Amino acid sequence: MRKPWSGVLAVIFVCAAAPSSVRAEPLQVRLVSLTSPVSPGDDATITVQTAPSPRPGPGASSAGQPGSQAACANPPQPANLLQGSVVRVVDGDTIRVRLANGRTERVRLIGMDTPEVYESEKLERDVRESGRSRAEIRALGRLASDFTRRRLDGRSVGLELDVQIRDRYGRLLAYVWFANGTLFNALILREGYAQILTIPPDVKYVELFVACQREARENNRGLWTR
Repeated sequence: MRKPWSGVLAVIFVCAAAPSSVRAEPLQVRLVSLTSPVSPGDDATITVQTAPSPRPGPGASSAGQPGSQAACANPPQPANLLQGSVVRVVDGDTIRVRLANGRTERVRLIGMDTPEVYESEKLERDVRESGRSRAEIRALGRLASDFTRRRLDGRSVGLELDVQIRDRYGRLLAYVWFANGTLFNALILREGYAQILTIPPDVKYVELFVACQREARENNRGLWTR
């Protein structure tokens, strides 16, 4: 199946564990290193192969078995989140949040990426690496933006920070939580409107995000049908 979009600087392909009668499909995880930056066009590819695990017998659980896949299950919500309300959805992975202290922050969601909506260097890179036209990528970007807008615009949210607080553009980097304990970063991956983009050292939920993207891809959700 064709990838919804691209723009990868460094890539990990994780082959999902599967019964021996089923060929494991590579699952793409986008990884950009901050300590060893990669120039555009100089892709660094790492392959991580997990051995297929046998199908468990009736009533058996695969939890804890070598090679067993993690589930896309919502994690426990941490304490001490930055509270605020979403005042604008810029695109699928960037929002503006007014914090409780009155300050408005431009927030980039950690661990995921959506197709580009606006004319930019990233759009040009996505066009080159995906083989899709600008119009196609921007159309996908609008679908992702609409998904985020319907769920976040005007909502009260909690922001969880990781190791790195801001990106090179000055945006606050955060995991976005609903009041009911749902992690939006995982939700958009599970529904197929985002793709994994992991930038160390912010890797707290990377295994969860891999599982959520796998679930979306295997079930042809969201942009994976395009």
